Amino acid sequence: MLQHIIAAAAITVAAMPLPAGTPAPQASPTPLLKSIATVRASARCAAIITHANSAISTAISNDQVIGQTITTLRFTNLDDGNPIHRNNGLKALGDLAKKLMQSARSGDDEVKRLRKIAAETKDPDEAKALKEFADLLGGALWSQQKVARDLNGFLAYQDFRDMAQFDEDGQKMNQAEFGVNDPLSGEVPRDMRHYNAAGQVVNNGRPHLGHDPNEANATQQAKWAADDFQNRIPIIMKDENAAAGKVDGAIQGC
Repeated sequence: MLQHIIAAAAITVAAMPLPAGTPAPQASPTPLLKSIATVRASARCAAIITHANSAISTAISNDQVIGQTITTLRFTNLDDGNPIHRNNGLKALGDLAKKLMQSARSGDDEVKRLRKIAAETKDPDEAKALKEFADLLGGALWSQQKVARDLNGFLAYQDFRDMAQFDEDGQKMNQAEFGVNDPLSGEVPRDMRHYNAAGQVVNNGRPHLGHDPNEANATQQAKWAADDFQNRIPIIMKDENAAAGKVDGAIQGC
């Protein structure tokens, strides 16, 4: 079972798409692993295999979620003027972020259990090999967790931009008071201008509240986020494939 999961890890990550114009990575050989059937049963070996399998399957599942996230970011229109479409799109991304974060943390818990076993292992070579395997797998899971964290940051910023916009009542009040629906989107009244510490007008007098008409919209920013996440895939793949190469050493004492 462990052999099957490790092999799937390398295949799954290598199959994830790269950004347009990026050369496809050269296929690397899948490490050959010892058969679990030849391993003598022991509490220590059973614990290693259980926690390793759980962490590996989690990393593989997270790779798929990241791929789905990149696709959703690239092909969801968050600015078609329909608030229902926008809310649904942001919610879908939020669900992916939550799933990825929870899964990555769960996998990291399994990695911590592997490190604990390594710390309690008497043989220094076995302890080192197991810890190296756990650290590499933990690196992949941490990179996946950072994707979830940054996706949450993107969503929080979109929430902020939405809250910073004036609703219909606010626009009517601004129209009556200032003669424009949004006094922060154009020429700002003198008594509302934003100044820096030196007393100079900055940003055309507008405070940084998401009202800049020249700022990229949510859909454009989502595509940038997708490209960023795509560029992180080789780093995750490198750690996962390196971890696959350390499995023999991790279970050598079994």
